[in-house]
Amino acid sequence: MRLQRYIAGRVTRIFLTAFVAVLLLITLVDFMELLRRSGDREGIFFTIVTMAFLHAPSVSMKALPFVMLLSAMWAYMQLAQSSELVAASASGLSFWKMVKPGIFAAALIGLTGICVYAPLSAAALNLYERLDAKHFQGRGTLFSVSSEGLWLREGDGVDQIVIHAARTNAEGTELRDATFFQFGVDDALKQRIDTPVAILSGSKWMLTGATVRTVQENPTLPPDEKSLPFLDIPTRLSATEIQNSFAQPDSISFWRLPEVIEGMEAAGFSARRHKAHFHAMLALPALLGAMTLIAASFAIRPPRFASFGRIALGCALTGFAFYFMSDVSMALGASGAAPAALGAWGPVFGAGFLGLALSLHFREV
Repeated sequence: MRLQRYIAGRVTRIFLTAFVAVLLLITLVDFMELLRRSGDREGIFFTIVTMAFLHAPSVSMKALPFVMLLSAMWAYMQLAQSSELVAASASGLSFWKMVKPGIFAAALIGLTGICVYAPLSAAALNLYERLDAKHFQGRGTLFSVSSEGLWLREGDGVDQIVIHAARTNAEGTELRDATFFQFGVDDALKQRIDTPVAILSGSKWMLTGATVRTVQENPTLPPDEKSLPFLDIPTRLSATEIQNSFAQPDSISFWRLPEVIEGMEAAGFSARRHKAHFHAMLALPALLGAMTLIAASFAIRPPRFASFGRIALGCALTGFAFYFMSDVSMALGASGAAPAALGAWGPVFGAGFLGLALSLHFREV
C-alpha cells in the first residue's frame, strides 16, 4: 500500500510540474501573438499580459491528455531506471498493481480538472473574449441563450439595442415573439418594440406587425404607442456573425452546460457542439487513466528493452495519433455525423484498448 501511494504521488508530482511548464509556455506564445496583433497601439501592454494569462487555461485543457501521457511515461521510466519497479516486481507485485496507482492518480486529476479547473478556465476565457472584442475586434456584440429564450446585444458606444426572442431558427436570422429594447446615454430606455416575427435581411431587421412604445421626455407621461405593419431596424450584424457569437462550449462552466444545452434546444438551436464537449468533459478522467496505461505499458518493460529514446518516441507517436483520432471523432460528434456521446467516448475506448493491447504485448516480450 505504501509503494502504491508512492507511485501515485510520483505520477501526480511530475504531472503538476509538466502542466505548469506547459501552461507557462502557452502563456508566452499567447503573449507574443497578442503583442503582434496589437501593432503600434499604446497603453495596452498590461491588458495584453492579462489576456495571455486568461487565455492559457482554456488552451491547456486541450493539452491535458498529452501532458498526462508524457508525465506518466517519465514517472514510470524513472521508477524503472532506479530499479524500484524491478524490486517491486521481485517482491511479487504484478504489473497491474504497479499501474493501478498511476491510473487512479490520473483519474483523480481528470476529476479535479472538470470540477474545478474547467469552470475557472471557462470564466477566464469569457473575460479574455470580452477584452479581445473591446481592444482587438472593435465590436460590442454578445449572444446568449437561456431557458427564458435568447438574448442579443448590439452597441456602438453611444446607443445599444438589446433583443429578446422566445425562439429562433437554426441560423439565428429569424426571431419569433421578439422584443427590441433601445437604450441611449446612461443606459436610459428610449424605445421598446414588440413583434411576432423579425427577419434579418442584409443590414437590417425586418419586423412584421410591430408595436412601438417610445419613452417621452416627461417621464410622468405614458409611452407613446403606435402599431406599424412593417418596420426596418438597421443592424451591423450578419448571419455569420450571429452564429460565431454563440458561446463556445469551452467558455461555459461544466456545471452550467446541461442548462445551456437545454436552453439552446428549447430556443431552436443545435446544441451538438455543446453536447460533444459535455461528454468529452465527462470522459476526461477515464481518458487520462487510459493515457497512463499506455505510458506505463511503454515504460515498464524488461531491462533489455528499456531504451529511453524508443520509449519517448513510441509515446510521442501514440500521443499524436490519439490527438488526430480524437479531433476527428469530436468533429464527427459536433457535426451530427455521429452521436455526440460516441464522438467523445470513442477515443477513450480506443485509448483504453490500445493500452491493454500494449500491456499484453510487452508482457510477452
